[in-house]
Amino acid sequence: MLYRRYHGQILALAIRSGVDGGWQVKLREILAEFDSDCRDLSGSCNRLLRRELATQIEQEVLRFADPNKRAVLSIALKHFDSF
Repeated sequence: MLYRRYHGQILALAIRSGVDGGWQVKLREILAEFDSDCRDLSGSCNRLLRRELATQIEQEVLRFADPNKRAVLSIALKHFDSF
């Protein structure tokens, strides 16, 4: 459930991101909410969820040529890999 929720939110944000940079605030909100939800998980579940999201988002970064869309996904990817 968490995987689907956060993957969907991040992908939707990437798709509608624009030059104005308004997506940065929304992405910070999504990632903060994700971290909050992960606090309720065991360490192994937390790592697995982050790894699965990172793997999927890494694949999606390659699909987009637009630098703003790639930036959204790249920042999210770094966030999930940083744990």
